Amino acid sequence: MVRSSTRELDGDPAELLLAAAALEKAYRRGGAGAITATVPTLAPGDVRFTLPESSSAHLLSMLAAKATLLDEWFAVALSRNYRAPDHLVAELLSFARASETHRESILQLVGERGRWLAAQNPEWSKLVRTRDANPDVWRHGSSAQRTQWLMDTRRTDPTLALAELRKSWGTERGEQKAAFVSTLAIGLSTDDQALLEEALDDRRKDVRRAAADVLGRLPESEFGERMAARVQEWVRVERKLLRSTMVVLPPEELDGPARRDGIEDRPNPHTDYRAEYVRQVISATPLSLWNNMIGGAKKTLGMSVDEGWEPILHDAWSNAAAAQNNVEWALELFNTRGVATDRRLLPLVPAKALADLLRAGNGDANVLHPGRAAIYDALRGPWPEDITRAVVAQWERVAARRADGGAKAGEFSRYKYVASLRLAETRFPYSAVTLLDRAAERARDPDWRQTFARTASAITHRKTLLEELT
Repeated sequence: MVRSSTRELDGDPAELLLAAAALEKAYRRGGAGAITATVPTLAPGDVRFTLPESSSAHLLSMLAAKATLLDEWFAVALSRNYRAPDHLVAELLSFARASETHRESILQLVGERGRWLAAQNPEWSKLVRTRDANPDVWRHGSSAQRTQWLMDTRRTDPTLALAELRKSWGTERGEQKAAFVSTLAIGLSTDDQALLEEALDDRRKDVRRAAADVLGRLPESEFGERMAARVQEWVRVERKLLRSTMVVLPPEELDGPARRDGIEDRPNPHTDYRAEYVRQVISATPLSLWNNMIGGAKKTLGMSVDEGWEPILHDAWSNAAAAQNNVEWALELFNTRGVATDRRLLPLVPAKALADLLRAGNGDANVLHPGRAAIYDALRGPWPEDITRAVVAQWERVAARRADGGAKAGEFSRYKYVASLRLAETRFPYSAVTLLDRAAERARDPDWRQTFARTASAITHRKTLLEELT
C-alpha cells in the first residue's frame, strides 16, 4: 500500500517511500491505522482586491474588541470589493462560528474560498452557504443543514425551495415544520399561499402560528382578504356633519374560521379580551384596506376613535406596517406617535423626519432624553452638524453639573451617557473632533475631560481605518 501511494507523489521515489513508511509506523505506535484520504478539489479563485495588510490587522483587533465601528467598516470594505487575505480566512471563520453578530459580513469577506474551507471542517458546517441550490443537502442533510439550505435557496431560487418543501411536507416531522414554514418569509410571493394555507390546518400550534405570521406579510393573499373582511364587520365609520368617528365592535366569541386563521384568546390584564381579537386581526390586515375605507394613513390616524381603542389600533397598525414593510404608514405613525413609535418602524422612516424630531427638542430635558435613544440609533451617520452640536452642548452641560458637585453629582456621571457616547463614535461627522477637543479644554471635571478627548480620538481613528480602504 505504501509503495503504491508513493507512485502518485512527486520527488525521489526512495525518499518518499521511506517517509511514508516512517509515517505509517508513527500511526501504528499511536494506536491508529493509516487511511487513504481523498484530496479535495482546489479552492476557487477570488478576483477581488485583497485587503491591505494594515486593514487586515485592524479588522482582527476590532473583532476581538467587538468594536462599534465594525458595521460601517464592513459596509465600506465590501462596497470597495475587498476580500480577506488567504492567511486570515481560517481565523475569520473562527470569529464567524463563535458569534452571529457579524457572521454574514465575514462570510461575504472570505467569499468562495472561505466557503470552500468551511466545508472541509465539520465544526464550521453552519457557516456553509449553499450557492448551487443542489437539493441533495435538503434531501439527506441534518435538520440545521436543511433549514439553512431552504434559507439560502429561497434567496436565489424560491420556486425550487418551495417545490422541494412541497414534495416532503407530508412526511416532515412536526418539530421541524415551523422552522421550514418561517423560511418562506424569504422571497415570499403568492405562489407560497397553497402550502401556507395547508400549514394553517397542521396539528401543531407552532406550525399554525408560523404560517399565520408569514401570511400576514403577504397583503395580496386570500388570508389578507379574510382578515380585511373581518375588519369591515368589526369596524365602521360613523360620518357626522363636522367629524367622522371610527367605531369598533368586535364579537363576543370567535368563530371557527377566525381561529383557523390564527386569532387566539390572549388574556391581557390591561385590556378587554375582545381588544386582543382586534389587535390580532388588524395586525394581519392589508393596510390598503384603510385607503379604501377612509382615504390613506394620514386620514385614518387623524380620525376620532371610540374611547380606549386608540392605543390598541395604533399598536395593530404598527404591527401591520412592520410586517408589510409599508413606508407610508411608518412615516405617518412616526409623525403621530413621535418618540413612542414602535422601534421596528424607525428604519422605514426617512432620515429627515428623524432629524426633524430630534431638532424639535431643546433644553437639558429633551436633547438626550432616554425616550429619544431609539431615534438617535435609527438616524444613520454622519449626523447633521446642528444635531451634533446640540448633543455635545448637552454633554458639556452635564459635565459642568458634575464639576459643581453636590448631593446629585452622581447623576451627571459619564456612565449615565455611555450609550450616546458610543453611538457618537460611529455617527458623528469627522468635523465633530474640533467640537470635542474644545469641550475637553473647557471641562472642569477630569472624568468628562478624558471622555471628550477619548471620543475625539475614536472618531479620528475611525477616519483613519476607513480611509485605508479607499
